[in-house]
Amino acid sequence: MSTYIFDIETGPRSRAELAECVPTFEAPSNWKDPEKIRAYVAEKEAEWFQSAALSALTGRVLAIGYLDVVTDELGYFATGDEAADLAAFWRLVAPTGYLNADLIGFSSNRFDLPFLIRRSWHHRVPVPADLVSGRWLPSQCRDVLDCWRCGNREDSVSLDRLAQFLGVGRKNGSGADFASQWATDPSGALAYLANDLRLTRRCAVALGLISESQPSAV
Repeated sequence: MSTYIFDIETGPRSRAELAECVPTFEAPSNWKDPEKIRAYVAEKEAEWFQSAALSALTGRVLAIGYLDVVTDELGYFATGDEAADLAAFWRLVAPTGYLNADLIGFSSNRFDLPFLIRRSWHHRVPVPADLVSGRWLPSQCRDVLDCWRCGNREDSVSLDRLAQFLGVGRKNGSGADFASQWATDPSGALAYLANDLRLTRRCAVALGLISESQPSAV
């Protein structure tokens, strides 16, 4: 069975698509300066659109990255056609309609997989049956963050902090900036994603989720 480290990057859907979803923002009622009011409302709208990337209802998948643990193959599904990218990823990890690979990510059972599944439903892209046939995700879905928590669901850590703690590297940016970077510097955005994949792999090795003897990307 193949083992893939995977990670997704998301962004908000277009403003036209979200027009009916955007809340009405108002400055405090005692404010009188029109410029300050406009700046306040613009800031709140910008914050809302940035957070829209974190929900499958208001966000979309911009890129799916994967790293084959055995072959060191690093690849992306990032064509700009979300439905096609989702379908291609599912074909990679579940060509028969059921998972034939172990999937390892960071916070992937809480965020990445649910986001991929829900966006697939939106586009009517078939989802691997074993991902949605029970209350829990199958055992092939292994989450580095869940391993770190040691059963304590309230305990958390960022990928950057965990990688520093384990002495395996640092992040080279922030996921919050991915959408804007993707629009202006796609190659730089993919370099950020590649670094996250490699950090996740190194953390997975350090925590014993995969063998240290398997090849390692550099």
